[in-house]
Amino acid sequence: MIKNFTRNTYIIVAALLLAGYLVSILAVTNLGQTRLNESLHRELELKVENYASALEYFFYVTNEDINTLSQTPVMHAFFANLASGMSMKYGLASSILALDRKLAYTIKNKTINQQKIYDRFTLISLDGSVISDTSPNSATNIDIQELNNHSTRPAFFRTVDSVSSNEIQLVKMVLYSGTPTGYLVATLNKKVIFEQLTSQESEQSKSRIELLSNYGHSFLWNSPLNSDTLITKQQLAEAINFSLPIKNTPFVLNSWFEPVEHKSVLTSSWFTLGLSFLAIPVFAGLIYIFVINNANLVLRTKIDASRKQQGLLSSKNKQLIEEIEKRKESELKLSYQASHDALTGLPNRSYGNQRLQVEIDKANYNNSNLLVMFIDLDNFKQINDTLGHLAGDEVLKQSTDRLINAVGSKDLLSRLGGDEFLFIIPELDNQEVSKKYAEEILKLFDEPFVWNNQKFFVSISIGMSRYPQDGNSTQQLLANADMAMYSVKQDGRNAYSFYNTEMSSNVQRNLNLDGRLRYAIANQELELYYQPIIDLESSKIIGAEALMRWNDNEYGMIPPDEFIPLAEGNGLIHQLGEFAIMSACQQAAQWQSIAPLSISINFSSVQFRYCEKLFTQIRYSLMKSGLKPELLDIEITENLLFNHNEDVINLLNKLRTMGVRLTIDDFGTGYSALSYLQKFPFDQLKIDRSFLMNIRKNKADRELVTAIVAMAKALNLSVVAEGIEEQWHTNFLNSIHCEFGQGFLYSKPVPAVEFEKLLIANLEETRDHQPALNIVK
Repeated sequence: MIKNFTRNTYIIVAALLLAGYLVSILAVTNLGQTRLNESLHRELELKVENYASALEYFFYVTNEDINTLSQTPVMHAFFANLASGMSMKYGLASSILALDRKLAYTIKNKTINQQKIYDRFTLISLDGSVISDTSPNSATNIDIQELNNHSTRPAFFRTVDSVSSNEIQLVKMVLYSGTPTGYLVATLNKKVIFEQLTSQESEQSKSRIELLSNYGHSFLWNSPLNSDTLITKQQLAEAINFSLPIKNTPFVLNSWFEPVEHKSVLTSSWFTLGLSFLAIPVFAGLIYIFVINNANLVLRTKIDASRKQQGLLSSKNKQLIEEIEKRKESELKLSYQASHDALTGLPNRSYGNQRLQVEIDKANYNNSNLLVMFIDLDNFKQINDTLGHLAGDEVLKQSTDRLINAVGSKDLLSRLGGDEFLFIIPELDNQEVSKKYAEEILKLFDEPFVWNNQKFFVSISIGMSRYPQDGNSTQQLLANADMAMYSVKQDGRNAYSFYNTEMSSNVQRNLNLDGRLRYAIANQELELYYQPIIDLESSKIIGAEALMRWNDNEYGMIPPDEFIPLAEGNGLIHQLGEFAIMSACQQAAQWQSIAPLSISINFSSVQFRYCEKLFTQIRYSLMKSGLKPELLDIEITENLLFNHNEDVINLLNKLRTMGVRLTIDDFGTGYSALSYLQKFPFDQLKIDRSFLMNIRKNKADRELVTAIVAMAKALNLSVVAEGIEEQWHTNFLNSIHCEFGQGFLYSKPVPAVEFEKLLIANLEETRDHQPALNIVK
């Protein structure tokens, strides 16, 4: 009895242990399934967020592309020509052709994974007429009334029903001089968007993805459960669902994924139920042991099976932990990529703006100052154009390495994009410290850059604004620092400048002048003044230089050195040039009845970017006015020669062959070289007025002018001296055999009516052999 009692006790204890073991198995299984379900849910959520992020970035990039495309010179040139009333015959057709080529080129070259991003570009006017279309034989699917209803939005996405499905279009309002002039509609390639949505899906993933808009489903992925069955509505109701709006677009991403319990037997609820029923045979075996006392073999078998199952679950849990760690690393990597620049490793614009706001809040709380530096590489575009984009990327990397040397422990350096950097320096003591910072950063770029064993120098321009003196918000501080940097660019680059309120006034003045200049051109408020060119030996007027003048109703007389650069920057210089050529030729042709007279016209280097168009204008003006080509003198600055190309050389040769005279203007102030005089077919050179200012007192200036005249004589070129203001100048120039001159001693630039009076008076005086000095005092 004692022996039997001991054995029964042992069996009971063993049964209790086994029951506890089965309970632990069920608990571990349930915990593992819960963890796995949470991990899968997070994994799927990350996948959907990645899809949404990829689509958001895709739509952002396309929006930036279209924004850049709407601001290209080709687009502005077309609307400028259209606004000026240019007809299809005289240039508008070529502008439309250029637009067609630009849009077709963009479709061809903008790709992702060798697939075109855009299917079609359509440029339409505000009244709905099509200006340019890359698929002219297809229906446009564009409702102009709908676009006009969104006129307050500069850019927006829309979906449009087509024959087979619906299209996704990006609509960008095109502005000219700040005024809406049309819409650029880009139809996106749905295959590219489809790949963005399904890059991680397969037929075995058992998922469904939809891209929704106000017009319904745009795209659909529905992976098959087997060869002939798609995900059903009932399965959708049981599936894991995510609905995520895509920022800055009208789309919502809807997705369904198979629950974890459907993926494997081990993760299903049936598996847990099966483990629960496992206890039935175990307890049946225990009863059998109590009855016949022979269940040891069955019990050991069950225990061994349980141990194997525990090992399997332990392995699964280890894999689950490893997967969770990978997901954490992926999240950290994505977070870093979202806030840092891929090329330089610096914080990007978004992160830099966030940090600037944080530092502004700190400075406000601590009542301290803050310095914002806007750093821009000078002439960076030339590096990309001449050495290539790889060299440009290397310059950006080396520039980053140099700038990092100036960053303190509390400072922040970020790349805003392109060749622009943002430097934030908190807890600034005073302005002198700011100057010291800027000077140290400028010195960092004294050393040359090296690329493929080639050395070259790149300078920087620095604009600075301070908190709270120059603004109390991120946007205001950045805008003012940018304005200060732009001021440095205008003053010659390779320097630094603090923002001041006068800069804002200058910017506002430039904006006002831009609009008033367009109005003045449209209403013919500009006119030509003429300054006589004198034969210094006989004091006879032999020519005139045509000079543009603008007397504005609000600002008064605007100097040419202010409105000419403005016209060069906004594209109006071509209209000014066309007006100057035609008006000067017609006026000179009328004066031929009084006396033989040549006319000189200054040309901007910007006009020579379109050599064929410029040649056509000159030839047409001569033909229309009846002026002989040899009486037209075209003055060209040395800067054009320094940056010339073959088209410029061909144009000058064609003009010379026609008989038009060519003069190199302001000789001696630019990159003067004998090679210019030998390479280009010049007839005459002009000595800049700056050489005559101190010529009476400065011996070096007299020797330099003498050398220029002697050099011109050796090359069979005639010479015109500008800035003659006293008789001594005339006597000296005659002594060194300088033939021609102009200046206030003879006359200031005057309107055509007054010049004609000067011409008649001079003709009468020279007939009587009287000196023609001091014509207008």
